[in-house]
Amino acid sequence: MNNRAENRHVVDALSDCRAQIKALRETEAKLRAEILADAENRSGDEFDAQVVEITVERIDVELMKAELGLMFLRPFLKQQIQTRVQIKPKPTKKTRAK
Repeated sequence: MNNRAENRHVVDALSDCRAQIKALRETEAKLRAEILADAENRSGDEFDAQVVEITVERIDVELMKAELGLMFLRPFLKQQIQTRVQIKPKPTKKTRAK
């Protein structure tokens, strides 16, 4: 995020960015619901919306463990390391006093 005009720390800027993403996802969900609810209103000035249904298959690992047993599944399971950046607000004087 090169446009940090307020000279915010990178951690604070990341928190701001995540808040904006959350707001955009909420807006997207509302707009999507409107499009799905009104089949007659799917053509805008610049874009057309098309609603398409697809079938997706997923494996329920917990059910497979229960049905087949972990000994059977263990050779097929792989672990991955994921790196996450968790942002937590710093305690304020008010929250420290509690």
